[in-house]
Amino acid sequence: MMALGLVYFSQKKKSSQVSEKQPRIVATTVAITEVFAHLKMKLVGVPSDSSLQKVPQRYQNIMRVGNHVSINWENLLKAKPEIVYVDSELTDEYQSKLKEQKIGMKSLNFQNYGNLVKSIEYLGRKYDRQKDAQELLARIKIKNVSRIKKPKVLILMGMPGGSFLVMNAKTYLGDLVKRAGGEVVGASSTSLYTTASSEAIAQADPDIVIRLAHAMPKQVKAAFITTFKQSPYKDLKAVKENHVYDVKAPKFSPTANLKVRQTYQQVKRWLNQIDE
Repeated sequence: MMALGLVYFSQKKKSSQVSEKQPRIVATTVAITEVFAHLKMKLVGVPSDSSLQKVPQRYQNIMRVGNHVSINWENLLKAKPEIVYVDSELTDEYQSKLKEQKIGMKSLNFQNYGNLVKSIEYLGRKYDRQKDAQELLARIKIKNVSRIKKPKVLILMGMPGGSFLVMNAKTYLGDLVKRAGGEVVGASSTSLYTTASSEAIAQADPDIVIRLAHAMPKQVKAAFITTFKQSPYKDLKAVKENHVYDVKAPKFSPTANLKVRQTYQQVKRWLNQIDE
């Protein structure tokens, strides 16, 4: 009787292990990888480190699969993933090849803080990591600020080569500025990123300028400095009163990541200086 009981228990345990088995997962951005790390998930492939961002220590010895700029398809396929998680803004780089290889793909929307929260909640439910997900959400929770006078903020994203784009209120940083009680100016209301309009920026005359380096921060900062010696930038209130801030990854980024609370606190400090 005892032997039968042990057999039953062993079979039940094996069945449970099968049902709890996770698929072979590849994460393709550092932000997505960081979420999986906090959920204590096993991965078979992670993005390669860059000069600005490193993958969590938990995955240092895992297969590197490059990034959306330079995907290492050989390594990605060697990892034999069942599903590949990509940022919703980068699906085109992966979709056709993964479909051709009959590998599943799931896009996660990290466009702003609200969507980051939804993605973490989704992964918590999907992989039965609700407790870990809730602990993570508590760690990155931010509280909106209400201000009578909203400081005007211009957000620029510098690109290698000296060009830059204006980010609107629906981008990650624009959303944080709004939550901190600021007003995003000089940008299109419909397009997340637009070419800078000297006339629109001069008319907006922002109290604060945030200059984000998307890559190659030293070169991008040098280009910004050169540009801001010219009109209309040199005449902006933010420039005259020294409220121009150069930022870079990983703390500041075009899309949301787990450093959101630190980023938000910094944005609030800048806006508080205008209120004083």
